[in-house]
Amino acid sequence: MAKEYANILKVGGVILPPPSTMKCTDSDITDSDRNAKGVMIMEMIREDVHKLECSWNILRPEEYMIIRRAIAQKYNLNTEYFIPEMNQRGTIKTYVGDRTTPVYCFEYINGERVPVYKGFAVNFVEM
Repeated sequence: MAKEYANILKVGGVILPPPSTMKCTDSDITDSDRNAKGVMIMEMIREDVHKLECSWNILRPEEYMIIRRAIAQKYNLNTEYFIPEMNQRGTIKTYVGDRTTPVYCFEYINGERVPVYKGFAVNFVEM
């Protein structure tokens, strides 16, 4: 049976609404400089630090609040997702980067005016 690689994102055990886009980046942290001869000298501090950039095209208030409650702690979050270089799901400790929350419009639901969010984005950065 084939593995299912769903675009599921879990933060702190909470399944978030499926992101419209998830971009995974892994970076290396180095301390580098050039010596008197102009040759680069580099020390590898840490390899493969993950950053997960997520965005949602459209979110209704209840979906938006699921995300906001899950990321309220802002750091030391257990974030589970499909990690490409591992070719499997995994969990990493992350902190939450900047959040972008554009309100697209308002709609009436049960006589109440509620916002619709378009293009909400958040980054999860490995600690």
